[in-house]
This record gives sequence, structure tokens and C-alpha cells, in this order.
Amino acid sequence: MIETNALPWPVGATVLSLLAIALAAFVLPASSLAAPPPEGSDPVLTISPSPAVLPTTTVDNQSQTIDFALHNESGEEAAVEKVFLEGEDASDFGLGGSNCGSLQPGNQCSAWVNFKPSSLGEKKTTLRVSFAGGRPEQSFELSGTSVEPQLIFSPVSYDFGLQRVYESRNSYFQLTNAGAATVPVNSFQIAGGSGSFWTNNNSDCWGHSILTPGESCWIEVYFSPQDGLEYDAELQASSGGYSFAAALSGQGGRAVIDAAPNPADFGAATVGAWGEVRTVTLTNSGNIPAGFFIGIVAGGDSGSFQLLSENCSGELQPGASCSAQVRFAPLGAGAKMARLAFFGDSDAGAQVMLTGEGVAAAATLVPSAFDFGTEDAGGRSAGHAFAVRNDGSTALDIDSVAIVGADLDQFGLSGDECTGTTLAPGAECLVRVRFAPDSAGAKAATLRIRGNGGAFTAALSGTGLAAGEQTEGVVGTASASLAPERPAGPPPRGRRHRRFARGASISVVASCRPARRPCAGGRPSR
Repeated sequence: MIETNALPWPVGATVLSLLAIALAAFVLPASSLAAPPPEGSDPVLTISPSPAVLPTTTVDNQSQTIDFALHNESGEEAAVEKVFLEGEDASDFGLGGSNCGSLQPGNQCSAWVNFKPSSLGEKKTTLRVSFAGGRPEQSFELSGTSVEPQLIFSPVSYDFGLQRVYESRNSYFQLTNAGAATVPVNSFQIAGGSGSFWTNNNSDCWGHSILTPGESCWIEVYFSPQDGLEYDAELQASSGGYSFAAALSGQGGRAVIDAAPNPADFGAATVGAWGEVRTVTLTNSGNIPAGFFIGIVAGGDSGSFQLLSENCSGELQPGASCSAQVRFAPLGAGAKMARLAFFGDSDAGAQVMLTGEGVAAAATLVPSAFDFGTEDAGGRSAGHAFAVRNDGSTALDIDSVAIVGADLDQFGLSGDECTGTTLAPGAECLVRVRFAPDSAGAKAATLRIRGNGGAFTAALSGTGLAAGEQTEGVVGTASASLAPERPAGPPPRGRRHRRFARGASISVVASCRPARRPCAGGRPSR
């Protein structure tokens, strides 16, 4: 510690003055000690990065903002008053702001600039810095280049091939930025294709709205044709007014089943009988196979139609045919309708309308009754003919001929042209019955003929005579009632039956047997 009161006044004052100057040297800033700058000395700023080039970008897209640093390289304070852009292409650049103010020597501030070109090519502008105190402005040239976006789909085209209608198939497309500028992807769309192509919102590209050079994303495309046609479309990506596309194509696949005949008309058939058998042919005129797994007859009158056989169950190739055989067997009278249905995969089914007319059988059995008269017990009469005539408009099937009733064993069939035959409309057949009593007394039975028209009957009667018993009356002629009455018209072709017109007669010689008493009344011998 220096004690100033030990020194003489002049010396002490001098020491205090030196101490004050030394203390001031440590406390006061150097600037306050520096001499004022010589007149005409200006601040010197530099810009970094240099050269001041903005990132290459595409038209109407904004580049990344660049932080340009302004560094005070001079030995004096630079009082920045304003930072602004100026020049021919100034509108293609954007100044996001600046934090420049008073810059001490060696310090720096920032100016934030981006590039958003409105047209292609190289663009330039000037970043200008003005200072307080009337010092001259300082300027820096900024530049940037605008290029077209370069987006490429891979694959550039894709054919989905033949696809069954209403079923979908997918494929992935990669979108790559092959250019020098960052590209924002504005949208994806499908152009054309009539709604048969669409994109999936879960595709990777929806999360990459901006692609840097070399970066890729993927997008998923589906094809689901609505008809058996050829389809063409484009997958498009747009960026800043530019569009990039990948060609899409595909064909709808459909099995087209044509049935002939359709409807299948079976005409008229007798109720309870088997009518016509018709063949229905199915042809695949489409472009993909048809798959049938079952064929059935369905519908309101399905019981009147029978599916006899078919070879359609399985796969029917394009251009190939298969067939089904159906029989009409009406269960009742009237119009009948059903469907022959083949069920298949997807739209490969087929239906054929079946129609027919059920007609009730109409037949006549002539005569409806016959009395054989008297016959000796143990004897046998001549056969009497009964005619079955088809009076309807459809065929008549005869299933069986029988004698039934209490005395069925007293009568017998001596001829049968009807069992198992089919009578066309207007045709007839004959059944012959004889009387053979084995005892005396009245006998009765029934002739029953069955067919698809029901049962037709005729009453049979006769009387058996005991040995030596005679009948009254003389038999000189036999009436034509022994033959059946028949409807008018010519006999069926091919029949060899003797016919007697109503009212005609035949001669019968009456005689008596030698071993017996004379015939009373001229009973004919046998």
C-alpha cells in the first residue's frame, strides 16, 4: 500500500495522477480510447456461404431456406440499418428476415433467404445492406436455378392381364425423384379406366409428400373390372403443374353362358305319363372358364320336370359346350313352369326356363258292359273284343289289363293288344275276354284297364248252365253287339281286326250234340 501523505505534495499529486490513469486503462473500454475513425473509412462485411447460391428447385416450389451469415471484417462497428433484396429476379427469392443491427468488429448476423422460381432457368438477385450514418451500402449477389421436376414410375407400364369381373388384383409402383431438385408430390390420381382402377390410401407415397433427389416411395394400385372389356388408364402424379404417368391396362374376364333352347318348351304331355325328353345345351361364349358345381330343377312346378343326366358340372372352357337331358312328366293338368339351374363360381351360373302343358288323359272303353249269356259249366265261350280308344290330344300309355271282381276266375283274357302300348290321339287297341264258367249260376266280374289316364272298366256277366240244362229260344243269328261299338272313323293303321258295323249280323249254324237231348229252340253247338 502506497501512503501518499508521506510524500511531499508535488510528488504525491503526481503519483495519484499516474494511478488514476492506470486504473482508467483497466476500466474504460478500448473504443473510448480509440481515435475516431478517419473520415471515409467504411464497414467491411463478408457473406457466407460464398458464392451465395440457393438450392436448385422446381417452378413454383419453394426451396429450403438458407441462413446467410454477414460477418463484420472491419475494425470498426457496422451499424446495419436495413437488409433487403433488389434486382431483376428479386420476386423469385424470398427474404425471411434478418437479425442484423449493430455489429462489432469480428461479429456476424444472419439473413434468411429462400428460392421460389416462377419459371425455368438461372435466376439472380442482390442482397443489399444499408448502414446508419450515411455509410455506403454493401451488396451481395444471390443466384438459384429452376429446373423441371423429374419423377419416374417403375414400372412405367403394367398390364394386369385377364381378371374376373368384380374381383380385384393389385400391383405396386415405385415413384423416384430422378432430378436435381427436391420435388413436392401434390397428388395422385387415376385417369381413365371407367372406375376399374384405384389407389390405396395406405400407400407409402401418401407419407412422402416431398421427395429429395434420389428418394423413392411406393403406391399400390388395384384393378377390378366391371365388365368383360379391355381397359386402359394412367396412374398420374402431379408436382407444380407437371404430371408424370405410368400406363395401366387390363381385361375383364367373364364367363358368358348361352343356353339353347331357352326357354325349353316340352309341349303337351298326359298327366302321369312320361313326356318328351329334351336336350339343353350350354355354351361358354365368354373369355374365362365357367365353373359349375351343381345342376338342379327348381321352381314352382319342379316336380313335373326330371333332370335325367348332365355333363356340365365342373369347368366349362371358353368356346366349349355341355348338355343336360330333361324329361317332362306333368303331375297335373295345366301349364307347368320350372327352371333348370346351374350354380357356379361368381357370375358363371346359368338358368334355363322349362315350360310344358299337362293334359288329363281322355279314353273310351267300348263296350262298357257285356253279357256273355249262358254257357255250359266247364265250357268256354268265344272271345269278345273290347276296344280302348284315345279320345284325348296327347299320348295315352296303357300299363296293365286285368279281370277283377268276385267271379274273376270265371272270365279270362283271350287276347291283349293294349298292355305296354302307347296310343296316339285317335288310336285304339283291343282286348278279348271269354266266359268259362265252372259251375251253374250267374257270374259277374270287371275288365279293368289302367293307364296314365286312370282306370277304365267294363262290366262282365254271364250264366253257367248245369249239365243237361237247356236255354229257351232259338239262336239263328248273332247280333253285332258281340263286337265293341267304336267311334266313327277309319280303324288304326296296321290293325288286322275284323270289324262289324252296328246293326250288322253274322250267321251261326245251330245244332245239337248227339249225346244230348235235342236243343230246345235250336241251341247252337260248340
